[in-house]
Amino acid sequence: MAPPSLISQKISTYFQKRNVPSSRFSLSQDRQISVDGITLLCDVPTNITLSSFSSIPHSSHTDCSPPQHILKSVQSNVENGAFLGLSVNNPLDRILNPIGKFENRKFLSIFRFKTWWSTMWIGSSGSDLQMETQMVLLQVPEINSYVLILPLIEGSFRSSFHPGSNGEVVISAESGSTKVKGNSFVSIAYFHVGNNPYDLMRDALAAVRVHLGTFRLLEEKEPPKIIDKFGWCTWDAFYLTVEPVGVWHGVKSFLYNDIPPRFLFIDDGWQSINMDHEDPLQDSKDLTGLGSQMLCRLYRFKENEKFAKYQPGAMLKPNAPKFDQEKHDKMFNELIEMAKKKKALEEGEKDDSTHPEGKIIEYLKEEPGVERGGLKAFISDLKKEVPTLDDVYVWHALCGAWGGVRPGTTHLDSTVTPAKLAAGLENTMYDLAVVMIEKGGIGLVDPRQAADLYEAMHSYLADAGVSGVKVDVIHGRST
Repeated sequence: MAPPSLISQKISTYFQKRNVPSSRFSLSQDRQISVDGITLLCDVPTNITLSSFSSIPHSSHTDCSPPQHILKSVQSNVENGAFLGLSVNNPLDRILNPIGKFENRKFLSIFRFKTWWSTMWIGSSGSDLQMETQMVLLQVPEINSYVLILPLIEGSFRSSFHPGSNGEVVISAESGSTKVKGNSFVSIAYFHVGNNPYDLMRDALAAVRVHLGTFRLLEEKEPPKIIDKFGWCTWDAFYLTVEPVGVWHGVKSFLYNDIPPRFLFIDDGWQSINMDHEDPLQDSKDLTGLGSQMLCRLYRFKENEKFAKYQPGAMLKPNAPKFDQEKHDKMFNELIEMAKKKKALEEGEKDDSTHPEGKIIEYLKEEPGVERGGLKAFISDLKKEVPTLDDVYVWHALCGAWGGVRPGTTHLDSTVTPAKLAAGLENTMYDLAVVMIEKGGIGLVDPRQAADLYEAMHSYLADAGVSGVKVDVIHGRST
């Protein structure tokens, strides 16, 4: 395999050696960024630069080199793109810098309204943008086209767009660490023009894919088979109260209505987790508080007691436990009310130790002398009962659980690390999950053992018959 420097040189040379047309984008002496002579941004600061695609170095990631057809596709559109650069005098871990202004030009954008969630926004001025904007699609009717502007990652810095005053667009570039600082960037954002917004998205992302070399396009991937199948996720039905009998009857209810599910997602609530003040080798007894699971850490890689005590064939017997929807709904409402009362006590700084613990209905009763089968036996029995069920997936957080891995409970070295929301996200919508993670920190596994963490989790799940995982809380890296 060629060394990274050679890969980067080859990709950059690929574009430089060809007769590349002049970029359709320009930055004029009177500080306007234009496309085909049409002004997009005016009053562009003097510390902002604009470079053609072929004039800057590109990816050196050897494990994600672009295939020839994508290189050729990007090369055929190279004049349609340009990179925005930025420089400041002093190295900083976060830079907020205007990149210009626009008014009376319609746009569609996507912004992070919470740490975990993004949504669409529209407007006609730079001041109409929202905090943490991830992309801006400008309408340019003068040339019957659209321009996509993407904030990028450069080095250890990620960027996003923020609103300024009087039509100003502000770029935020931050490393997320006060120890990592920078002051010069050549490709912190990318501009691309096209007359069809759908083709534009693909062409722009292909160009960024070649430039960064850190991701692949959908056309390069083999989508999972479940995207063409009907399935069910347990979250909205059970939240943390998910357990085998409820899941069994949930899946069966689809059968009764002639819409057999092809896959099942067992969402949050199946893992072995607890809080720092609880017995390190026992499931948490207090998951009734609002967001309480976000204070919990993984203490083992197996399923919790609700699923572990499942005995082979338990739900296949004529006298198998019946799920009581009315009883479940009553219990669930009681848990919500209990959580509200507990929260009120905590906010009033009153002792809540005498507050009763919430109880989850336990339908399964273990038969003496019968070995446990756990998650593996449950999945096996469920597939026997529902032959159409091809796959079972389960939930887990990027760091294992919401609060990571509890130190001293597994073979891995983990440390509870304080969590602080990245500065760029501080003005997004209030989010209880973020508040709780900041309160409890994250039990981070030694980075050198990251592969061991996922191997420990996934090898056990694979042996239990789990097809794959839904990885959540991936923006924990933004705290």
